[in-house]
Amino acid sequence: MKTIYLDNGATSWPKAPTVAPAVASFIADHAVNIGRGGYDRAYETAGRVQECRDKLGIFFGASDSRNVTFSLNVTHALNTLISGLFTSADHVLVSGMEHNAVMRPLTQLGIPYSLIPCTQEGSLQLEHIPSLITSRTKAIIISQASNVTGTIQPVREVVALAKRYGLWILIDAAQLPLSSTLSVVDDGIDAIAFTGHKSLLGPQGVGGMVLSDRLAHQLKPWATGGTGSKSDLLQMPDFLPDKFEAGTQNLPGIIGLSVALDFIKENRAPIINREQELTKLLLSHFLSDTRIKVVGPKGMTGRTSVVSVDFLSLDNAEVAYELFLDAGIETRVGLHCAPIAHRSLGTFPSGTVRFSLGYATTEQEIQDTIEACKRVLNRMHRR
Repeated sequence: MKTIYLDNGATSWPKAPTVAPAVASFIADHAVNIGRGGYDRAYETAGRVQECRDKLGIFFGASDSRNVTFSLNVTHALNTLISGLFTSADHVLVSGMEHNAVMRPLTQLGIPYSLIPCTQEGSLQLEHIPSLITSRTKAIIISQASNVTGTIQPVREVVALAKRYGLWILIDAAQLPLSSTLSVVDDGIDAIAFTGHKSLLGPQGVGGMVLSDRLAHQLKPWATGGTGSKSDLLQMPDFLPDKFEAGTQNLPGIIGLSVALDFIKENRAPIINREQELTKLLLSHFLSDTRIKVVGPKGMTGRTSVVSVDFLSLDNAEVAYELFLDAGIETRVGLHCAPIAHRSLGTFPSGTVRFSLGYATTEQEIQDTIEACKRVLNRMHRR
């Protein structure tokens, strides 16, 4: 069955065309460990991992590539940050659009938090932040962009507020747009948690965090184990990146991410322009149909290529299923692991249908999606 993949907010597909060959070649010919073996292939693999670390350091504006540490994903990185910085005696501020990757660790660890209110389009209402800060407040944690609405938050303005009140500022960049120019050093951010399998076009199972020098010294690791360094100690090494990289890392994933970053470097502007053009086309149709409510920004300013809608008077899950049956359209329906966001938007518990475009989405696929929406809604409203 021919399908139209519009679930890039969950993971990019297809991956950058260089990823699969690089991963397959590594597994077939070079899949030895690093920091363990004292032979050429181990040293070569370590060099390739360092190359990826260097590229990420440049991409996220790290003071040193050693401040880039790998993890399984952005959720793993956020758990490291939250568990390694805060206790139940502390208090943090989070946006009203946060994902469960932030909310569940806070809840599990019993760390008190306050929600920064958001508008109906998912934008932070910055004027509320000062009144939410208490003597126990230690940090502000926000998503750079919403996985529900695509809303891009004013990160630099939040950073300024965090610095004014002496708070850590932690960014969940799972949904970062390729147009992002955020820099740990230049923008005064303490940590950016990232994943490799979404807009960075790499494979699943690799992500990490980029740390400021100040935070790196304060942060405690929650996972401990072998690193191949300081093996005489029963404690984790206190230097980066080893401090936060216990055990064997996802080396095939890191190799795949490295070549994906090369692909992005060569094609970044065309990818950004294409995604924006096609998002605008799909958004324009949704806004023109009175049976559909766009949840989130109604224009192209301050948004990613994630578009959420509510099919008024219909069951969103049923519409999503009918779209798949009709034209093979693959979307995501529900709460998108972000119930807090849906409460802020007034779409809890029904959720939304999320259409998220990617670098490989074509204009024909968007036109076919628009026509399928028309057919499906016409049929369902005649029932």
